[in-house]
Amino acid sequence: MKKVFTASICLVLALVAHSHAAEKSDHKLSDWKLGKVLFGEKVAKDDMKGKVVVIEHWGVKCPPCIALLPHLAKLDKRHREDGLLIIGAESQGHSEDQIEPLLKKNKIEYTITSGANGPINFSGIPHAFVFDVEGKLIFNGSPGDDDFERAIKNALKDVAKEKNEAVAEKKNLFETQTWTNDQGIEMKAAVKSASAESVTFLMPGGKVVEYPMTKLSEASQKRITEAVTAQEKSKEP
Repeated sequence: MKKVFTASICLVLALVAHSHAAEKSDHKLSDWKLGKVLFGEKVAKDDMKGKVVVIEHWGVKCPPCIALLPHLAKLDKRHREDGLLIIGAESQGHSEDQIEPLLKKNKIEYTITSGANGPINFSGIPHAFVFDVEGKLIFNGSPGDDDFERAIKNALKDVAKEKNEAVAEKKNLFETQTWTNDQGIEMKAAVKSASAESVTFLMPGGKVVEYPMTKLSEASQKRITEAVTAQEKSKEP
C-alpha cells in the first residue's frame, strides 16, 4: 500500500509541475547551481557554453522518474554529439550505492549530481529545465511532456547553425570545384578543412558535410593531402 501511495503522490506532483511548462521566464542557466557530481563527467561552466543543457530533477524512490530514465538515456546517446548536455539531479538525497544500480540498469551515462538549486520553485518530480545555447530557460516542466523533447530538438538546431557558421568563417582550403569519390561520382564543393581521416566540404547550398577521406578517389585525396601539407608548413616558424 505504501508503494502505491508513494507512486500516486509522485504522479500527482509531476502533473502539477507540468502546469508550469508554458510559463515564460527570463531566467538563465547561470542562475542554477549544481550539487556534487556523483556519477559521470564533471561539468564546468565552460562545458555548458554553446550547448543545450537539461537539468532534470529525479529521485530513486520516484516511480515516474525511474520510468523516464530509459528515455533520457536514449536522448543523451542520440544527441550528445549534437550538443545536448543532460544533468540528472537526484533530489531525494540518496547515497551513491542506492543510485548506481539504477544507472547501470538503465544505461545512464550522463552526469548525475546530488541535486541542483535554482530560482524557480516547483512541486514534485520528475521536473526538468531546458536551456538553449545562450543559456536562456526555454522549458520548465515534466520531462515526460512532448514539449520537453520538442524544446530540445528546436534548440539543437541553433547548435548546428552555430557550428556551420563557425566553419564558414574559416578560410576555405579549396574554393568550390569538382571532386570525385571512389566510385567515380563527381560533386561540386569547397573544402573548408581536412585531416588524414576526413574532409569538411561546404556544399553550394551552404550545408557543411563531413566526408571520409578514404571514400574519395586517389586523385582527390592527393590534391587535398598536398594542400593540407602545404598549409601546415606555412604555419611553421
